[in-house]
Amino acid sequence: MKNVKIVILPVAVALLLSACNAAPKKSYITLANPEDTSMLTENCKAYIDAMREQEKSLANPYKYSDLFGESGVNVENFLDQGTVDGQNKTVSNGKPDRSDKNMGINLSFSIEEGHEAEEYKVLVSDNKNFENAKEYVVKENSLNVKNLFVNTEYYWKVIAGEEESNVGSFTTGNYPRWISNRPMYNIRDNGGYMTISGQRVKQGLVYRGGEITNKAWGEHTLTKTEESKAVFRNEMKMVGGVELDLRGASDIGDGYKACAFAEDGDIEYAQCPIKSYEQTFTVQADNKIKPRDMVKKIFEEVLAHADEHHVYYHCYGGADRTGTIGFLLNGLLGVSYTDLVIDFELTSYSSINNEHIRSHIPGHQHQYDRWPALINQIKTDTTGGYAWDDEALLKDNIYNFLNKACSVPTETLDQIRNIMLEPAK
Repeated sequence: MKNVKIVILPVAVALLLSACNAAPKKSYITLANPEDTSMLTENCKAYIDAMREQEKSLANPYKYSDLFGESGVNVENFLDQGTVDGQNKTVSNGKPDRSDKNMGINLSFSIEEGHEAEEYKVLVSDNKNFENAKEYVVKENSLNVKNLFVNTEYYWKVIAGEEESNVGSFTTGNYPRWISNRPMYNIRDNGGYMTISGQRVKQGLVYRGGEITNKAWGEHTLTKTEESKAVFRNEMKMVGGVELDLRGASDIGDGYKACAFAEDGDIEYAQCPIKSYEQTFTVQADNKIKPRDMVKKIFEEVLAHADEHHVYYHCYGGADRTGTIGFLLNGLLGVSYTDLVIDFELTSYSSINNEHIRSHIPGHQHQYDRWPALINQIKTDTTGGYAWDDEALLKDNIYNFLNKACSVPTETLDQIRNIMLEPAK
């Protein structure tokens, strides 16, 4: 008989091996992953879907097409319903509570009877290790999470005392990213859109929206609250960033000379007054600075450094002047014309929209019918030797327009593309 070696394992090791072979511990907490991850109202989502469906008829959506100026999807067909004078009807006046509320994502979970707790800790993270996870404490078995990045996989779990759930996951929808930060309004991330290069515009670097005010005056609304300040500083991560104010002196009132959310100057304030649409390039912005010089300053001194100093740019409502800069910026990055129109028109879903703005439909009855004028300005301008190329991609025409007609250096434009585009996958 051969010798048999008997190995005696230390008790701790034996227990460890036993635990590894044992079935995982049952959790009394069961997660229900969300069904709708768009974070939008149904009508807003339907408008975006309709626009993108129409895009399929274009030979190349990354070249300019006047399709949407002639027969495009009408946003008024998809505006959310609201209650006016006790009746349910489409809101055309007043300031309904629409998409700048950000619908968020509903997370819910169930607790096995007898294991309920007084409160639950919910962790939400963009990585499996839950590094830098957002932490929420709730007393109910549900939670609405807002302001998440779009097209991003998230992981979540629930902790009740010493009890911990398994990890759930969900992927946010491929829709524009609204930011919920009441009483501020019309805030959206410039990022999240896909470009012709297969690179997505980075989220969390540049935001567009309505004005920030630290007091109410005239038609302007007080937007500075402790809650809005916390979102601006902590969720939007604007500490060390720049508030880029596109308003002129007549818009601002007295006393607004620094970011209302800054503490000891930790958020820079830059005033760069411009006009909107074609007037951004043709009308004197003030008595000292020419409009094209102001555009150059915005791109060269502010947007080109968004990776180090996040940017929140705005006018009064975040619609026209803000929409013009948004068009130039995302157009430069290679976003499709369809998504550029969508990004502009989402203001129609915000509470600032008293009338149904539809600026890229010629002959529209409201005063903001100037979208075609902006496009025409870029197509016909000859300043600095610039010439529109019908065969070129829209991003290249905008690049050349900013470079030649507005004197934005090539290194600045290349830098903006470099810092604002995610690596290609």
